[in-house]
Amino acid sequence: MVSTQNRLILWTGPKHSGKTTSATHLIKMARTEGFAVAGILQPSLYNNGELLGFDVLDVQNQKRTPLARRNKDKSTMGFFNFITDGLTFGNAVLSTEAIKFADLVIIDEFGPLELKGHGWRKNIDSLLSSSNAIILIIIRHGLKDAFQKIYAGVPCLKLEAIEPNSANKVISILKNRRQPK
Repeated sequence: MVSTQNRLILWTGPKHSGKTTSATHLIKMARTEGFAVAGILQPSLYNNGELLGFDVLDVQNQKRTPLARRNKDKSTMGFFNFITDGLTFGNAVLSTEAIKFADLVIIDEFGPLELKGHGWRKNIDSLLSSSNAIILIIIRHGLKDAFQKIYAGVPCLKLEAIEPNSANKVISILKNRRQPK
C-alpha cells in the first residue's frame, strides 16, 4: 500500500459555504504552478435563488453532465434524485486509470451517498490505497466525523475551504512532494 502520510486532505465547510468555489480557485493555482489536477466538482444549479440540483464536472476537460435534481415529490425520501448517467460519468473520471498522472485529485463531495457505500465511495477507497496523488475530498462539517470513523487509519489534514491560506497550504504540500528526497 502506498504511504498515505500527508496525502489525504479534507476540504471542509458548512453546507453551501463556497467549498466548491474555493476548490475551483485551488485548481487554477495548482495548474499555474505546473501540477496536474484531476477529479470532479459538483457545481450547484440555482434558479431564482432556489437550489435545483448539481452537475458533475470533470476538472481535466471541463465536460459536465447532470448528477442530481431536486425531488419535486415531497412524499418520497430524500431531497434529490441522483441520475445514473451522472454517477457513471463521475466514477469514470475518478477511476485509477483516469487519474494516474495527476498530482492532485479533487473529489467533490463526500456526502450521505458515500457514507452508505455508494456514489464515489469505491473509487475513493481505491485511490486511497493505490494512488500516489494528493487526494482532496470536499466534505461538509456535519459529515466530517462519520468520514473519519470510516477512514480512521488514514492520516489526513483538515482545512477550512474558505480560509484564505488553505489553498496555499495545499500548494505547499504539492511543492514539498515534488522536491527530490
